[in-house]
Amino acid sequence: MPRLSLIVPFQCDSQALENTLLSVLEVRSCDDELIIVHRGQYQDPYGLGGDEATVVETASAATLAQQLNTAVEQATGEVIQVVLPGTVLEPDWCNDALGAFDQMDIDLIALGVDDAKSGQVHYGFESDSLPQRSFSTEAGKIAGPLLAGTMIRRSAIECLGGWNTKIPSDLIDFEMSLLVKVLGLHVGVVQDALVHCSEPRSMVLSHYELGRSIGQLACAFSEASELDISDSTITVEPLVKRLGQLASGLVSPKLAAQRLGWVLGVRDRCWVKPITSRIENAYQAFTLLHESWEQEPSVLANPGISTPDRQSTRKAA
Repeated sequence: MPRLSLIVPFQCDSQALENTLLSVLEVRSCDDELIIVHRGQYQDPYGLGGDEATVVETASAATLAQQLNTAVEQATGEVIQVVLPGTVLEPDWCNDALGAFDQMDIDLIALGVDDAKSGQVHYGFESDSLPQRSFSTEAGKIAGPLLAGTMIRRSAIECLGGWNTKIPSDLIDFEMSLLVKVLGLHVGVVQDALVHCSEPRSMVLSHYELGRSIGQLACAFSEASELDISDSTITVEPLVKRLGQLASGLVSPKLAAQRLGWVLGVRDRCWVKPITSRIENAYQAFTLLHESWEQEPSVLANPGISTPDRQSTRKAA
């Protein structure tokens, strides 16, 4: 069984895909599993399918989350890494992260994502800003990783039920960060391991739609976090504060549209029931998984890996 399964989802940019595949083939171990998942557009011009990679075709209308979940079903590695087209990997980029999975009670790892356009390295979504969506350049302050920097145990992603197929693709990593926080999962950060993104991830939602969807997630997770599952809660700021910001006239039109979307979305309870069910199902699955882990001998933590400041133990079932 391979230790690491690399999942490359192809959606539209053939050149970005080829650049990423070349990078992966140059630096991966011969034992790493490569899975290319596409919606019928990829013709495999270099004959990678078979010896070099597993090529999986989904329905033409499949979302990014559906593509990733289909690939996970095909994966055999202990650890899953998402490698978005346009990403370039460094030699030995995964060594410390895989070591962390060996030596710590880690559910997922956040790799730094070096954005060529902005010149900044983002490690994930800022924990203190939740349920607002804010990127963090500080490794110790994240709730969960960006999609392009995600390494996760296959058992963990299976317990989570995969990426959420019911929400916009733009927000599947943000939703998973909210889920990770509510469940009290353990996130490790390997600060010296970077993935380089030469192509920005394409966003489909307008600023208004983005704000509304984030508001709907905030509404759902703020109610669901009141379940007797963990000590982590998601709190929505008073609407009067957002309305005051809109009325101040000190925000750009794009930001104003996003905040207006938030104000309307946070009152929309349409995602409360499915998110609550998702959290409860994941909690039960993790409880069974962790009970099986308790039968195994404990190991010492790796001093080279940092974890964001969060509860050190999960709440007992």
